[in-house]
Amino acid sequence: MTFLRIHLAYKNIQRLRQIITILIKHGFYPIIERIHLTKLISIPQKILGKKVSVEQEAISFAVRVRLAFEELGPTFIKFGQILSTRPDILPEEFIREFLKLQDEVPPFPFSDVVKVIEHEFKKPVKELFQEIEEKPVAAASIAQVHRAVTINGERVVIKVQRPDIETIIDTDVSTLQYLARLVIKYIPESKIYDPVGMVEEFGATIKKEMDFTLEASYTERFKKSLSDDQRILIPTIYWNLTGKKVLTMEGIDGIKIDNIEKLKQSGIDTEKIGHIVAETFFRQIFEFGIFHGDLHSGNIFVAGPEKIAFVDFGIVGKIDKEMQENLADVFVGLVTEDYELLTQVYLKMGILPEDIDEPAFKREYQDMLFAYFGKPFKMTSVGEVLMNYIRLASRYNIKMPRALLLLDKCILELEGLGRLLHPEVNVLVESQQFARKIIAKRFGPAQVAKDAIDTVREYQTFVRTFPSQMSQILKKMMSDKFTIDFVHKGLEDLMGEMDRSSNRLTFGVIVAALIIGSSLVMAFGGGPKLFGFPFLGIAGFLIAGILGLWLAFLILRSGKF
Repeated sequence: MTFLRIHLAYKNIQRLRQIITILIKHGFYPIIERIHLTKLISIPQKILGKKVSVEQEAISFAVRVRLAFEELGPTFIKFGQILSTRPDILPEEFIREFLKLQDEVPPFPFSDVVKVIEHEFKKPVKELFQEIEEKPVAAASIAQVHRAVTINGERVVIKVQRPDIETIIDTDVSTLQYLARLVIKYIPESKIYDPVGMVEEFGATIKKEMDFTLEASYTERFKKSLSDDQRILIPTIYWNLTGKKVLTMEGIDGIKIDNIEKLKQSGIDTEKIGHIVAETFFRQIFEFGIFHGDLHSGNIFVAGPEKIAFVDFGIVGKIDKEMQENLADVFVGLVTEDYELLTQVYLKMGILPEDIDEPAFKREYQDMLFAYFGKPFKMTSVGEVLMNYIRLASRYNIKMPRALLLLDKCILELEGLGRLLHPEVNVLVESQQFARKIIAKRFGPAQVAKDAIDTVREYQTFVRTFPSQMSQILKKMMSDKFTIDFVHKGLEDLMGEMDRSSNRLTFGVIVAALIIGSSLVMAFGGGPKLFGFPFLGIAGFLIAGILGLWLAFLILRSGKF
């Protein structure tokens, strides 16, 4: 274990030192000191670190973490973005700061773009594309995007993964894992944030994002689901030009959704756009059970007066039928101000601990709802209501589904976009038509019939399998392989009292035996004499007397006689 820790710590000593230096720059020297990593920095750095820490105290802790992540590069920016979906373990100020993290980095050379494409498809780039624009449209932490023309003359965009990004991310993730273990070891109060768990979750998520075939399949799924809505554009995937590190899709022209000035200059009705975006999002939740999990402005474009284009399906959330129904109750309950419904639904959505104080949870949650319902629309946020619930659930050790955490982040992003496009865009109102459809469908004839059929099938399965299961039990009983384990609970005091009583009874029997035996010796004589009486008889009476007095003392002390 010691060797493993050393290996993880010094696998990339240069990178570890870079991380420490940047953390010190942003005022985190006290933390570096607490986790015993000051041995990796020079004495001048230690002196400077203490000075900087004092100067940086004026800036909030959350802001300093965000600034440090931005400077630490792509892996840490992605890590911060993932953390923005964890209101269950992080305070609100951290969530809001991490939502500000922009995944924009300097582009890598075009020569590397060509190398990655040729390595992926094992062909010269000229056999794949007529033309690729050297200047990228966008450059992010994992990949950058170039406009291109296929051999068949179709205009496309190519998303190309950064060279060696897998190695960089693997190194950073292993370093983060090492740092997380140090934090747990030397800063015990950090356990409530589960730093090791956060890093493990990040590692799993980032690996999925780096497989562009997965993103391509999600893009196709969304395109198929939304094909009946002419207002929505999803790019077509060119599978023959797509691999794990290269994604080729239809090129879509449009204006970034947060460029309000340009939208208005183009005669776009921003209020309508806001309604379309919100409506499409809730349709994804309540009709398809899968939603775009990264709704920042760089992934949504306005492609016409009433046309919206969604891109980058690297992060998606999945919702099962049960959660769809629960969310429908939540959104309707928020409109109707149904405290009891909201409380019951939220308890249903989580995994409750055995020792939960349910009445206390209900009181606290309903107090929170009361404060929310008393505010005007402009001062309320559905995302904040969900976030506050998730935090409350965390305090009561209620585990929430991962999809709900991602959904909360998306609703916060959606509300921000809605208010930017038009102050009156109400996310809660937009949710109602879809939520009420789910509720109506639940009690409709088709669903009732389906539930009845499912119930009959369950009984049918039970009746069919019951004889064979009983046969197995009987076989085990006949072959002496059938065991029943009894677990006694709450009987510890009774067992202790029985032990004490049996010990006293045994003690009493021994005393009685000594008295009877000594009496017989005294009656029949024999053996050595003491003062004219048999020595063994005197000794027996003496021992019996001492033991009898001790037994009487124990009984009197217990008070039970």
